[in-house]
Amino acid sequence: MLKVLIADDEEKICQLIQKLVDWNSLEMEVIGIAHNGIEALEKIEFLFPDVVITDIRMPGHDGLELVRRSHEMDRTIEFIIISGYRHFEYACTALKYGVSDYLLKPIKKDELVDTLRKIRERYRERTKQLTFEERVRLALKSDVERLRTTCLSTILYREAGSQGELVLEEVNERYYYHLQPGLFRMICIKFDYISMEEGQNLEFLSEKTAQIVEQALSGCVYDHELYVESSFIYILVNYSEDQRKTVRRQCKVILNELTVLESILAGIQVTIGFGEPVTSLKQIGSSLKNARYLVEQRLVAGTGKLLEGTIRNSSYLADTDWFTEFNQAMNQALESLDRDAVSGVLGGLKAELMNMPEVTGHEILQMCREVCNLYLFFMKNHRILTDHNFLEHFNASVDACASAEQLFDYLMSEILTSYEKAAAEKAQEDNRPIRLAKRYINEHYQQPITLEDVSNAVGFNPTYFSSLFKKETGKTFVEYVSGVRMEQAKTLLKESTLGVAAVCEAVGYSDVKYFTKGFIKYTGLKPNEYRKLYS
Repeated sequence: MLKVLIADDEEKICQLIQKLVDWNSLEMEVIGIAHNGIEALEKIEFLFPDVVITDIRMPGHDGLELVRRSHEMDRTIEFIIISGYRHFEYACTALKYGVSDYLLKPIKKDELVDTLRKIRERYRERTKQLTFEERVRLALKSDVERLRTTCLSTILYREAGSQGELVLEEVNERYYYHLQPGLFRMICIKFDYISMEEGQNLEFLSEKTAQIVEQALSGCVYDHELYVESSFIYILVNYSEDQRKTVRRQCKVILNELTVLESILAGIQVTIGFGEPVTSLKQIGSSLKNARYLVEQRLVAGTGKLLEGTIRNSSYLADTDWFTEFNQAMNQALESLDRDAVSGVLGGLKAELMNMPEVTGHEILQMCREVCNLYLFFMKNHRILTDHNFLEHFNASVDACASAEQLFDYLMSEILTSYEKAAAEKAQEDNRPIRLAKRYINEHYQQPITLEDVSNAVGFNPTYFSSLFKKETGKTFVEYVSGVRMEQAKTLLKESTLGVAAVCEAVGYSDVKYFTKGFIKYTGLKPNEYRKLYS
């Protein structure tokens, strides 16, 4: 028997938990009750429970401190947190500590029993206390779950035209479904504002969703199956025509139950896309597409809703004169290497789309993807490097945006950040021949050097190099060489005893009069006057 300790500072809660569960049927027994954290920790030390059901806020040690200290003694103890205190920090910390479940008051019997059953199965698997029949049953259950999930994922990723391959009898026989002729529907649940670094959060949400869906749909559908993909959960449901209203009502129940999870993980928001029903499994792809479009509609309709109905499937925006004009403006802005110009064009796109009557979330999302593709095409066409995983990262991240405003902000941030980096690298690359030219001049200024000499050294046509040099330095080639020589002449006049003629020769001039005239123009002083003033 698994030993259970109950810890709560409310006597009635402890009594309720004791009476709520048929402990013998779960092969468990309650070995003790504690009414504060210190008492609970002492009983854990002496009674060695396998499972602790504890409130999160108690005198002495709170539930989290109790978990932490207990796990220092024994990592195998399973904890179930039960609390009326809905706080993100508590829930996240509890999940990090590896608690088995986080249940909110008022306690639901089915939820608590389901969690206890899972704990029992894990314990028996861990301690190998399974009979041969139980091991076979668990292995078969695992295989069936994997096969059913594989089938659903295959349905999700089939090409639209290949759905005709799905035959009801074959799916039932091969993948252990129990589908029957009737209605088929895809439901898409989308969680937003999940901290993706916290893998525990996603796992917690997935397990909770599976529990809620099972309880809500049991008895009103022939069969259902879930498939989890990041922050999306897809549900295939099959039911009879006379259960149509019941299934919709239960889907509202699922939304309400999932909304409670927003209280546990603060900031989490949920939206459900209720795909259109179809009469054949072969048509399920259209219901899936509809469910996805409905979930995308949260960008304009807001989160926290059950969205249903038909969403316009249109790509007409990309074929309009307006988008053609945007393309041209975007290309011109990108060519200018001007961040503000690019920002202005993207801001105009946002204003245009946001003010467009009846624009759908799907259209906004597709336009943002189109803009990303346009940006990458321009950069590739102009041989400007971007991060190799830019598109993959972008496509994954846009699904995490819960509103059109957030989506546009992300689009602008990603493109402008990438563009600034690429533009800086491009400018650096364009400036490379100028740096080489400056180095060549500084190394050879004592010799007669020409524009052709330097342009050949850096590998450019003299005419193009002359134009590029003036653009990058603000000076002509002759002005720059003269400036280098005059600065060197100033140094020699200040720090050496060389005569003016020797200085003239040392900096690359052969005519003293020409050197003197240039020096006066550069400094406003004759060479000897400069020496008297500064040496």
